Amino acid sequence: MKFPRCIFFVFVLVFYIFTPHIEAVEADGPTEALINSICVENEDYGFCSKIIHEKLKAPTATLKELTGLIFHTATDQANDTYIFIDNILREWPGPKKKNCLKTCRAVYNRETTSFLEIRFLFSKGEYERMVKIIFSTAKILDRCRTDFLIPPYKDPLIEKKRVMRILITMSAVSGYMVKNGKASLIRSVVIPQIFSY
Repeated sequence: MKFPRCIFFVFVLVFYIFTPHIEAVEADGPTEALINSICVENEDYGFCSKIIHEKLKAPTATLKELTGLIFHTATDQANDTYIFIDNILREWPGPKKKNCLKTCRAVYNRETTSFLEIRFLFSKGEYERMVKIIFSTAKILDRCRTDFLIPPYKDPLIEKKRVMRILITMSAVSGYMVKNGKASLIRSVVIPQIFSY
């Protein structure tokens, strides 16, 4: 059993060494102002800004391009977390934790499906419905408890849930801005709506 794990880690190390690392793109002034408008509403401005800059493909981006980028990132995060939980469930025998994990797996499956629908509505210009679904994703996420340990992981879902929450907030802010045709918001217009929807 140890031998295949060694091979796996060697493979991961080789892949990491030979894969070009993503460097953040320096955004131009108007794009940076849009990023600031999205991230100033977030609980972790620096992390929000970092996520966007790492995904930018060019220095210039419109509000819709940034919003699409955020939606794609949220979909990927939800799907990756679903897979992570599914892999833990295959190894974990404890029934109490197993039920918590199954609930979280269902939550992230629902988040993935919701963000796929959000992206579809965004592409069709159905912004009102899109924003309603974004707001509902915060309530879905709340169903996943993270206050349990699963050896060898330490608090395996706390950081993943924090990242998902940040991405939901980013999605809500940029989606709300697209819906209202404004590239800036008065602080805290959206955030109370997300968590009271």
